[in-house]
Amino acid sequence: MTEFNDRQGPLGASLSRRRVLQGMAGAAIVGATGFIDMPAAFAAGTSDFAPWFGPGGKEAGGDLIWVHGLNLSMTGQGADFGTSMERGARLATEVITASGGPKMSIALNDHQSGLVPPAVQGVRRLISQDKINSLASSYGAATEAIFPLTNQFGVTTFWTGGPSASGLNRPNVFVTIALWAVDATAGGIAYMAKQFKDAKRLAILGQTENGLPAVNDIAPKAWKEASGGDVVYKEVINAGGTDFSSSISQIRAAKPDVIFTTLYGNDGGFFIKQVREAGISAPILIIDLAPSGAQIAGSALSDNVYLATDGYQVANPNPYNQAFVKAYKAKHNADPGYFEANFFECTMVLWAAIQRAIKDGDTPGRGLALAKAIEKNPVFPSLYGGSADNAGEMTFNKDHSVTKPMGVFKIGDGGALTRVASIMKNSTEVQPA
Repeated sequence: MTEFNDRQGPLGASLSRRRVLQGMAGAAIVGATGFIDMPAAFAAGTSDFAPWFGPGGKEAGGDLIWVHGLNLSMTGQGADFGTSMERGARLATEVITASGGPKMSIALNDHQSGLVPPAVQGVRRLISQDKINSLASSYGAATEAIFPLTNQFGVTTFWTGGPSASGLNRPNVFVTIALWAVDATAGGIAYMAKQFKDAKRLAILGQTENGLPAVNDIAPKAWKEASGGDVVYKEVINAGGTDFSSSISQIRAAKPDVIFTTLYGNDGGFFIKQVREAGISAPILIIDLAPSGAQIAGSALSDNVYLATDGYQVANPNPYNQAFVKAYKAKHNADPGYFEANFFECTMVLWAAIQRAIKDGDTPGRGLALAKAIEKNPVFPSLYGGSADNAGEMTFNKDHSVTKPMGVFKIGDGGALTRVASIMKNSTEVQPA
């Protein structure tokens, strides 16, 4: 896997830890609900993130006031997702402000677990009333629906939850994680064929909200290529279910050797639990694992279930990741998860892009300055991959998708992930973990 050398700052210039400037002022930032105190992890005179984002100051946007918008699921069945995502983004704004970057605050909209009207109305409010300079968003339809608005007003948008190919090739939109259910499916399917060499029969259960290319095209082709076998069952259902008995009856009748599903969140948890309760022992490949789903699945989750994704691991020794874990634990007294990591990472990408725009002589904010800066130098430090000495690396492609470390993970007790293979975007090539 590629690494982001810790001597490279956000502008690509050499930056030694020994040159990190001291005496950065601890500060308070304005959040969506007013002023909040800096956590102890960001006391004056410290910056664990300077090796990758520099010492702060005017060149880092330190004289800017910046409002970063979030379009998330804060209520409904996806409320746990939204809470985790907000925590990651908000922590990043605190790090940025305390590290000498823009005085950055959060303006929040609740799209109510993927509903289009509250997404559009809310983002319109964020733009016109809260005067956001940038935006991060989650879910499929709730993000796709806001593109006309963000394009009209030049709001650079990071699609960091449930992205699809509809976000590609848009001037102001950047997808910061693997395309949901798409990028990792071929590699995940190939791993299952390699791991279970006698498996020839694949069952697929998808859902209508997102990821249909994986269900209809990618998984069947990858399975045929990797195993020589066939798809013996395929169904697409609506998201939001709790009783999967009808689908499970059909799956049992099909006698699959492997099951692949794009169900996510609570749905995935209920499905895995009910599959095992029905006495079906076939290994299961999933592409999403939320804390709520893991809780619902219980012990069934550690019963031969695998995850293919850009999976986040708290224990990754990558020093950028460890700085994030330290900061998150200082604030929340808990380990961060996948959603917290992704929204922290994308907000830090925003800060690096602000710095690069300033270096190029542009004024960051609404418009194309941030997009130009990202396109000019599309490589950023990542919490994923890397090593004990170096941060990982994420690279934005010409279509504004991202390439970052991905893998297949065996799920253990409590949702613990053990990396069992490394995979590449849209490829059936499988490498050792």
